[in-house]
Amino acid sequence: MTDSGQINPARAPDLAAVQRAFSEFCLTVARLRDPQGGCPWDLQQDHLSLRRYMIEEAYEAAEAMAKNHPQHLCEELGDVLLQVVLNSQVALDAGTFSLVDVITGIDAKMRRRHPHVFAAAADAPSITTDQVKKAWEEIKREEHQAPALGSKTFIDAVSKHPATAQAYKIGKIAAKINFDWDNSQEVLAQVRSEVDELADELNKPSQDKAKIAEELGDIYFSLSQLARHLDLDPEVVSVDANRKFLRRFEMLEDIAAERGIAVRTAARVQLEALWAAVKEKEKAKS
Repeated sequence: MTDSGQINPARAPDLAAVQRAFSEFCLTVARLRDPQGGCPWDLQQDHLSLRRYMIEEAYEAAEAMAKNHPQHLCEELGDVLLQVVLNSQVALDAGTFSLVDVITGIDAKMRRRHPHVFAAAADAPSITTDQVKKAWEEIKREEHQAPALGSKTFIDAVSKHPATAQAYKIGKIAAKINFDWDNSQEVLAQVRSEVDELADELNKPSQDKAKIAEELGDIYFSLSQLARHLDLDPEVVSVDANRKFLRRFEMLEDIAAERGIAVRTAARVQLEALWAAVKEKEKAKS
């Protein structure tokens, strides 16, 4: 039983150890931000300057998750936690909110959005995974007093996401108001149309860089919608493609070393031949 009267779940962490470790870490971060003897770099930071690090650390943690490397993930989650605690300390220094507000806020939100878990035992309903997702979205809309679909401000709900995730969510919202393609083949046709429009721009004698950027952006947006229709996350698909390239390039370097080829100074034709060898090697393994 906790101080709040809650019964500890069977797999709860060692709360006393968590309290000690978290308290020490909070003091470490506060010391870094202490005007008397703190770190000059940390003292210069604000939410805006820390934004890039929050994004980078979140991506690195997601990468560690994909690789299923527990120790690496443990380290990366620590980096994410640093961003949470450091931003909270920045806010405390500015008098806007505190780490306590962050923790109590998310704790209350999780309880509010899981009535099937935290309701009184006699009242807790039996619920499926799909019903959990639906209830979550309904409670979220009520909390944010979300405008009706089709209003001029409904798209604000996706404005804070990274580009591909934002495009994915825009498509999901548009689909709810019947503004969507019927199937993946129609979206694929749209992708091809956007590629053709980019090709037209690139083939013009006098190229307009702004127009080229616009057409390229349309391709990215359409590809995100194709991923959505295929029930794929465009961000995950993109990351996996990057990972595949990096894996193949490591193999390319290994083959180059075996053949006595210096990758940094190799001719393009040599690199393309090595790349083809990598693909053949992968094909042989499958």
